[in-house]
Amino acid sequence: MAVPNYLALPIDPAEGFPQAFRLSLAGRSYQFRLYANVAEEILDGAAGDLLDLPAKGAFLVLSVDREEPAGPTTILRRKLAPGVEYHAAELALTFPTMLLDPRNLNGAGAFGSRVVGGVALR
Repeated sequence: MAVPNYLALPIDPAEGFPQAFRLSLAGRSYQFRLYANVAEEILDGAAGDLLDLPAKGAFLVLSVDREEPAGPTTILRRKLAPGVEYHAAELALTFPTMLLDPRNLNGAGAFGSRVVGGVALR
């Protein structure tokens, strides 16, 4: 199997989480949604620290909908882990970096969060 040539997803951690964006690939449109699920006890002890996700009680979730004439169709909804290639119908996705500053949960700002994702056609 050939290694996909990934395009960078337009994730902007400074915009905070949750966040959503629309992307067109090969004549099809997709809606991407990312949100963080972080346990309250982790937030209490994480002041000023970046969370390296996934961690016990903390992870990112990705949902991908393909836009179709009859309405959107969900093709993926998963917790994310680095080093995993996710297959969502005709897409391949990977997320090698997921560092989250708790201040970016429901809040915007340049706090050092870094989330890097890539998408390719399969």
